[in-house]
Amino acid sequence: MVLIITPSSSSFRRYVWRGNLRCSVICRKVRLSKSVPVCLLLNISDAISSVWLATLISDLSGPSFTLKRSFTNDSYWRDLLAFTPDFRTLHALPEIQRFFSVPVALARPSRFRLLSGVRHRRIGPTKTFIQGIVQFHTVIAQCTGVFTLTQSEDSSWKAWSFVTMMDQLSGVVDRFSAHTPLCRPAEWQTTMEYTAVVVGAGQCGLSVAARLENLGISTLVLERSSAIGNSWRSRYESLETNTPRAYNHLPFVAFPEGYGKYIPCRDVADYLENYQRTLGLHVLTSACISATSYDVSSSTWTLSISLSGQASITVTARHLIGATGTGTMGGALPFMPSIPEKSSFLGSVIHSSEYKSSSCVGAQKVVVVGAGCSAHDIAQDMANHGSQTVLVQRSPTAVVSRQTIDRLLTGNLSVFPAEISINLTRRICWAGRSCDRDRRPLLCRSSLDNPTKSPVRHHGDTCPHRPVSGFYIDRGCAKLITSGKITVKSGHEISHFSPSGLVFDDGSRVVADLVILATGYSKTTIKQVAESLFGAQVADAVHELGGWDNDNELAGVWRPTGHDGLWFAEGDLFSARFYSQFLALQIMAREMGLLSPDQRSYISC
Repeated sequence: MVLIITPSSSSFRRYVWRGNLRCSVICRKVRLSKSVPVCLLLNISDAISSVWLATLISDLSGPSFTLKRSFTNDSYWRDLLAFTPDFRTLHALPEIQRFFSVPVALARPSRFRLLSGVRHRRIGPTKTFIQGIVQFHTVIAQCTGVFTLTQSEDSSWKAWSFVTMMDQLSGVVDRFSAHTPLCRPAEWQTTMEYTAVVVGAGQCGLSVAARLENLGISTLVLERSSAIGNSWRSRYESLETNTPRAYNHLPFVAFPEGYGKYIPCRDVADYLENYQRTLGLHVLTSACISATSYDVSSSTWTLSISLSGQASITVTARHLIGATGTGTMGGALPFMPSIPEKSSFLGSVIHSSEYKSSSCVGAQKVVVVGAGCSAHDIAQDMANHGSQTVLVQRSPTAVVSRQTIDRLLTGNLSVFPAEISINLTRRICWAGRSCDRDRRPLLCRSSLDNPTKSPVRHHGDTCPHRPVSGFYIDRGCAKLITSGKITVKSGHEISHFSPSGLVFDDGSRVVADLVILATGYSKTTIKQVAESLFGAQVADAVHELGGWDNDNELAGVWRPTGHDGLWFAEGDLFSARFYSQFLALQIMAREMGLLSPDQRSYISC
């Protein structure tokens, strides 16, 4: 039995049974060896986790609040509504103890239970973790905690990361049933009252509406296009999700098994339409907000809504959620760089948002300007259908395979505090990139792949795991580049157009019939979206949305914005499922009157 036990006078004894293994852990020090059989390793991990949980309970309930025995000095505690009515991430033991002493005392956590499925994980050559889940109750809610244990300098196992999440408010029963829609059929009138109005019927908007209706909060969704899912249908036909189907389900309704691992955009669109029908969500399509006002005395929004071909309607609500997205799906304006002498070019110039498929273009010589996922997908589509394709990039690109992305997702990194997620993402990405040694020299030679460029960043971005520009999740384009079917032009700026194509600052030329500018979008910040949706007065009252705040969380996304009753939701399919629950719980807590007057803490029941 490979279990090293070092007695300590400050230790305590705990017996843990699992199968036929009895671990008598007199522990401050338990070492895990690479040679330990998996079955034994899992039992030891359970034992270590049980001991840690007992230590945590003792620390939380002690007369003086201290976490020295259960947390490392460099630990993180991320709280998603379990102890405070907001998202917060605290780093370093002194700061964690200072902040959580009062919320923990008010919440009075109890009934802790370690769930099965504790895992021993290794990331990279040196980093070893034990990760598991506990359930517990506070005075107002049932909660979950995801712990990540690591060995401290004295070899004892302590929490490096602890993420606590509210699951359900006490006394609130889920309304969802697999056999009954969440909502009764809508009765459309010229004046209507809802508790919440969601603007945007994409994955985020529909998920929020479903979560709210599940809690009994009446919700109306407004969609400006004529059909749900049109934002996905309007993209190029070869677009697929870069995350597997199992990761992308929205609340309550799974993607059909027949959709395959990676889902084409048109299937995503059809799924969103079916999602609304299955749950019976109230959605108005072809709807545009023509006026917005907020009455502070009654905490009520009044929306004037224009409907295509119909009379305008007025809707009042206490909560308004913007869920139009901030990029491609949110109706942001395509960015068209100003390139001199464009009028002299005899071919065509389009933005990537206008591209549908190679069959709609018919060009023989194509230049795609850009180095992100859309640029690579379009170049791949054109090359596969016989076009001579050149990919123009201004700077090197980080290339990561779908297999590496799968490894990131199976690691559940999204529940980590952002800084840990980013560091672990980097580790896994670098490890994953080494699997492509056979093609990497060719990619580096063409400057497509940069072995020193990190595929993720932190400061200034709008999502903890969002990639930098020039980041590509490879779904086949890299092979076309290494085989020479796609040419990469890099290292030089475009100088101007010529009648036959593009001229670069070194005097080199690329001939083209068609130039596709995959150069992104402008007006993509959430604050800019807020202004376009609700007006400058409302936008001025909210925080700088999307940036990192003092709590190490994204300001105003899925959480308070600075304006009463105003919320924003944005992100991919997983973000829609995961964070929509917390947005719905925040609204429900306010409807139940569970917050203090300053809304910084819960009121003890």
